[in-house]
Amino acid sequence: MPSHYPVTVVIPSMRGWPRMSIALDSLLPQVRRVGGQLIVADGSNGRRPTAVAESADVIWLSMPRATVFELRQAAYRRAAADIICVTEDHCAPADDWLSTIIDAHAEDPEAAVIFGAVENGSTEHAVDWALYCAGYGALAPPLPVDTTANPGHANTSWKKSAFERVPPTGERVLEFVYNAALRESGARVVADDRLRVRHFQCEPVEPTMELFFHNGRAIAAIRRPYMAAHDWARVVAPHLLAGYRTARTLRRVWDKPFRGAALRATPYIALLHLAHAVGEGVGYVYGSGDSGRHLH
Repeated sequence: MPSHYPVTVVIPSMRGWPRMSIALDSLLPQVRRVGGQLIVADGSNGRRPTAVAESADVIWLSMPRATVFELRQAAYRRAAADIICVTEDHCAPADDWLSTIIDAHAEDPEAAVIFGAVENGSTEHAVDWALYCAGYGALAPPLPVDTTANPGHANTSWKKSAFERVPPTGERVLEFVYNAALRESGARVVADDRLRVRHFQCEPVEPTMELFFHNGRAIAAIRRPYMAAHDWARVVAPHLLAGYRTARTLRRVWDKPFRGAALRATPYIALLHLAHAVGEGVGYVYGSGDSGRHLH
């Protein structure tokens, strides 16, 4: 096997195999086609597909009890390629995702970060649309080149050299904070609508609200040492924050093809934003608790 790979793709998973198969089945053939490297960071206590885990182009990190933030960071540190990309274990990237990432970075050598669009693969229930709109509405296709959306960890790639431009200690565990810091430092953060992944997540209302609560609490706990005065508004007025974010979500998706589905899902969008805002308030005051273990 080559000692240098054109790209390393990272899949963190709290749920393990076989629940991560939607991402693995899509990505493994692409990794083999481009001669890349795959790193799976597995936070579960479950089994793993031996033939895959023991392949020369795969690193399978078994990290039971780690948070999803720790999983991603451990995988980034092991990446051998000059381009590092990440997606979620419940996302199915397009068949040309890795080859297009390689081409995009070659076409724009000055770009530190290139991110793409996230499509909705779970469309049966209103709460599915609410989760998608609240979490990924800003990244819904079509994605304008000049978007100011903050890329997260569903469809983002970095030149490895970008990881040398690290923001204050601790913030790097949050990709959207890290990417914003790169923008502020003058680095190029570029949107490329050719890069597509499809997001599949379908759960009842209560578990989805719990997921948003834990996400808000875990993120707030990480940001806690850097709180500004306005951050305390998240603690004392979560309903106002939820209302603002609901309006912002609807504004972002208003011109998208699925506007009707988003409007029908508006009550659930508001509930999810409220759960997230309450979680943030708890995280700022009490820390993360065990919330990092509830994310996937």
